[in-house]
Amino acid sequence: VGDLYDKAASNSKIYRWTGARFSEFHSFPTMRARDWEYFEIDGTSYMVIANYRDVIAYAVDSKIYRWTGTSFTEFQSIPTMGAVDWEHFEID
Repeated sequence: VGDLYDKAASNSKIYRWTGARFSEFHSFPTMRARDWEYFEIDGTSYMVIANYRDVIAYAVDSKIYRWTGTSFTEFQSIPTMGAVDWEHFEID
């Protein structure tokens, strides 16, 4: 998760095990991110990031990213107020 105390905007990163070490796989722009949640819908992968605040206010958008097969791209922006957690669930 991103840098909580120094600055508001940073890049949070995913690392992939290469068999010998972890190397950077993907980077997300975040705003003092507090939580990530991975989930799938009908075989499509998503990553949601709870952005906590910027340097002025707690009202910042949290983001949902969709896996395209080669990278995550922004899928949806959700207005949040000091978001600290995400949970996914299914309704049958």
